[in-house]
Amino acid sequence: MEKLNFVIKYLIGMICILTILNARYKEGYLYIAPLPYAKYVSSQSSIIIRFENIPVKELTNVETFIEVRGEQSGIHKGEVTIVEEKNTVVFKPLSAFSGGEKVYVVITPAIPASVGKKLEPMNFYFFTSIPSAYSPEDNSAIPKSESVLQKRQLSNSSAQIMPNGVSIPSDFPRVNVTINNNPADGYIFLNNWDNGQPYNMILDNTGAPVWYLRTPDRRRDFKVQHNGTLTMLVRGESGYPFGEGFINLDQNYNEINTFYAVDGYWSDEHGMELFADGSYMLIGRRHVTMDLSAYGGSPNATVRETAIQAFSPEGVKIWEWPALQYLDIGDMDMEGEYTYYPVRFPHMNAVDFDDDGNVLLSSRHISEVTKIDWETGEIIWRLSGKNNQFDFVNDPLNGFSSQHDARPMGDNHYTVFDNGNNHEPPTSRAVEYEINTNTMTATLVWQHINEHGSYSHYMGNAQRLPNGNTFINWAVGELPKGTEVTPEGEKVFEMWAENGFDCYRAFRFPWDGKRLTPYLIVEPYTDNITLLFNQFGDPDIAYYNIYSGTSPHPTTLVASTASTLFELSELENEQYYYFRVTSVNGSGVESDYSNEEEVYVSLIPRYGNMLINGDFSDDLDPWVWEVRDAVADYEIQEDGFHFSIDDGGPNIYSVQLRQNGIRLVEGRRYTFEFIARADAARTIEAKVGQDTDPYTNYSGIGNSYVTEVNQHFSYEFEMNDPTDLNARVVFNTGVTSENVYLDSVSVSEVIQSPVNESITTGILPYECKLHGNYPNPFNTETTIRFELPAAGFVKIKLFNILGEFIKEIVNGRYQQGTHRIHFNAADLSSGIYFYSMEVNDRLGRKQNYEFAKMILLK
Repeated sequence: MEKLNFVIKYLIGMICILTILNARYKEGYLYIAPLPYAKYVSSQSSIIIRFENIPVKELTNVETFIEVRGEQSGIHKGEVTIVEEKNTVVFKPLSAFSGGEKVYVVITPAIPASVGKKLEPMNFYFFTSIPSAYSPEDNSAIPKSESVLQKRQLSNSSAQIMPNGVSIPSDFPRVNVTINNNPADGYIFLNNWDNGQPYNMILDNTGAPVWYLRTPDRRRDFKVQHNGTLTMLVRGESGYPFGEGFINLDQNYNEINTFYAVDGYWSDEHGMELFADGSYMLIGRRHVTMDLSAYGGSPNATVRETAIQAFSPEGVKIWEWPALQYLDIGDMDMEGEYTYYPVRFPHMNAVDFDDDGNVLLSSRHISEVTKIDWETGEIIWRLSGKNNQFDFVNDPLNGFSSQHDARPMGDNHYTVFDNGNNHEPPTSRAVEYEINTNTMTATLVWQHINEHGSYSHYMGNAQRLPNGNTFINWAVGELPKGTEVTPEGEKVFEMWAENGFDCYRAFRFPWDGKRLTPYLIVEPYTDNITLLFNQFGDPDIAYYNIYSGTSPHPTTLVASTASTLFELSELENEQYYYFRVTSVNGSGVESDYSNEEEVYVSLIPRYGNMLINGDFSDDLDPWVWEVRDAVADYEIQEDGFHFSIDDGGPNIYSVQLRQNGIRLVEGRRYTFEFIARADAARTIEAKVGQDTDPYTNYSGIGNSYVTEVNQHFSYEFEMNDPTDLNARVVFNTGVTSENVYLDSVSVSEVIQSPVNESITTGILPYECKLHGNYPNPFNTETTIRFELPAAGFVKIKLFNILGEFIKEIVNGRYQQGTHRIHFNAADLSSGIYFYSMEVNDRLGRKQNYEFAKMILLK
């Protein structure tokens, strides 16, 4: 009976359907979503009705005037929300529609006669889309052919304190400011998009950070919003409950809100706008199955559709503009896009309100900026692309293509970052147009092209500043991250990323943020634990208190310092420690604790082995054994690790042994050593490298040739890549089936002696031997000679006649052979001195200890 009543209402309403359609916005209905008779509607879509002249509070049947039935899914009950300030009613179905079904909607609003107006019933239908099997967890935004991710390393060094007093970690992305000539007020907001630890940063005009956040995911579109707070993208892997979205931070950098797309869409990464009243607008995206054979694509293509979603301050979706309901998918102009997987239509990348209250949209893959009526959803005008309605004036490139970041400037002026993929030749630029809808002209009134290189194939933005300057981010690594130019084209600021990280958008904003507690980062080095703590934006910090312990939430004060960087080395080795920091201001008031950080302390003498269990005496731990598409096992015996290989698989890495946690510092030298043999001569891959994609081979070692006889392999290399505190040693023994035997694996730092040394080659010594110094007695300079039968770690210490330690003459690793050390004693007084030589092997085991005497006569 319920279904029959619904059908009767629907048929009665359809009698005048053509009249209602033709006058949809004249009969009191201002805006309806989904668009009546639309195809490819989300199966989780809400029904939105906005009235033109009838206040929604006058409706007498607001809870029941929207009725919905799916041909397959049946009658749908829903939750009704009234948004009075927008005169809008939202019907949220309690269950999803079926994919690919026809959904009927009956609208029968009832209004008291005293209102003096009458609304005709409104009946329509729409079709839901067929969902795609493509995973929404894949949040890539650009084709692999365009991606430069993982191709470059950031320029890093050890942790340090910047000139402004802010300490930065070893993996912090550095910038170089090459022009700084009275730019506009404000700080620079950006993120590093490329390979390396992701950061969101606020920098001053020297490139020094005034705030930063190390993030677990690649966040972007970091900016000050219209209401004076901050937002940034977060991705699904960062632990937020609804996947990709945006978080909102107040002026104390506290998270105060989150924003996500709804109704079958997940949040697109290209940005959001948060307005002064708390309302917001973002881009959603989803995957649907479509027949694109007419365009050279698949009959079952996966299409990534994007849509604008606008929300009330309470988070109710009050407006939606899905691309497939308003635009033609045949209008795309990106080469090869119809065969890409997924097909991205139309790749919305910027949305904002124009100064007249209507919506401005940038869509990269149709090379179009579209102005949309906020009240009705109808298109007002289309600029550039296949449906361009304007004549371009004074523009030698006749419009823009594949653009980003279209923004309204007021008075019919608009800026665009023109990526220019389809220009001949491809040319990127920042442009400003004046639109005249009477003459239908778009006049180029300003542009700037980067003389350092004019093509940024993706990302980028142009921001008009309050003083009339324009701040431009050229996005790709080899171009500037920030160029500020005057209206006359004079550069007053330019900033580059060291070694070229990419950046989606960069901005300049005035900002006065201040943390209420320190922000703590802990870095474990081989010889200390480095703590970095900054209470960003607070100038009234007298000193910091450091709390540490072996249990969570430590309350034991271990140090106080006025610096923002502190090193701890007097810690129990091979033990987890927990750290917290507080600040104390000029009045003696102590802040709350910072974030808490946990670290495993593994302090290693600089001459010692950085690997744990390099001789496999403790079985496998902490080594990792992995077999992929191969048949292999392992055994650990007295002579080390045995690779037992029946089928080596298709790749050298099909049989792998590895250990991470190796701490390599940029600019230092290291030695990688091991003993290996095989059942028959073969090659293996042994290297020290990165533990994450792209797995850079820091050691630069190729394959090692292994025979049936145990061989000692020793490779020395300099760490020319950025500091990596979690590098790994890896042995790959796949492809062939010859068993491999491994022992005495070590990675150690090569310590350069502070004295001048020379090495004599020739007959190899057969024992450790300290030959003493010559001449002896001596006046200021002498030479100490010693022999090593194998590579080892040598310490030579100097003592006075009372046995008191004076200094360390040698502390480092030396190869097999005879060595001469030139020692200058100009800073010592005449007298008798003794010196000792201690030799340790690669595992830190003592091999030799000798004394000798020297006489200094001045």
